[in-house]
Amino acid sequence: MIFVDESIQQHLGYICVGFAYCERTPDEFIHHAIAEAGLTPGQDEYKSGYRMDGSRQRQALRESMYQLVLEHCKLGIYIAPIEERNKLLKSVAEIASKLVQINGIDAPQDVFVDEGIDGAYVPNELIRLRRGCDSRKVPGIQLADFIAYHCSYLLRCETLGVTKKILMAQDEPHPLAGEEVELDWILRTDFRRHFFVESRNIEEINGDDWFFKLAGYGAFFSPELNEHVKVAAEATFDSMYFGCVW
Repeated sequence: MIFVDESIQQHLGYICVGFAYCERTPDEFIHHAIAEAGLTPGQDEYKSGYRMDGSRQRQALRESMYQLVLEHCKLGIYIAPIEERNKLLKSVAEIASKLVQINGIDAPQDVFVDEGIDGAYVPNELIRLRRGCDSRKVPGIQLADFIAYHCSYLLRCETLGVTKKILMAQDEPHPLAGEEVELDWILRTDFRRHFFVESRNIEEINGDDWFFKLAGYGAFFSPELNEHVKVAAEATFDSMYFGCVW
């Protein structure tokens, strides 16, 4: 099943649509994460737009959702111009169909789309599109929310040429524990092996040729993007490096 949500960057002129593919329903894991954070499943939910400052519950849920995305999802994205907002559903259906066809996912595949993504679309035999889903009732959309928001952040950093640094917790089981690192670098490093990418025979890779093509497999860009956003999107999501970074 594929879950879909979007992150709208009005002032930058683009929409980042996140696709979360799960082989089986993630409802149980998400409800458990919400309950573990001291919140109520079905009533409370993860939303990237919620303020996290001062809320240990929301912060704990964000970290749990991060891990669920890495453990249970294959990722896809679509970058669209802001002008496509009122007809975005058509593109969502087209990109979901491409994800299924290009990556050999079983068809027909159920595609659950968050409420607020509008427009007409052309049905096909590759997907069964469920539009207008409430993310509290279809919790897998919360995973797509996380993906859309954080992939949008990666693109924002590239578009503006700015980033922010975070201090890794000293007791965190991470090679950079206790160090100050750029957030976009951490996100990219964590996400890179979870996107849909080209299939390569790793036994035939020589030297440091560990870049895997993401564009056309897990990343898609509208031809209507303005040149600045298009260049930034391609620079951010054309390929992912699978080699050692530590």
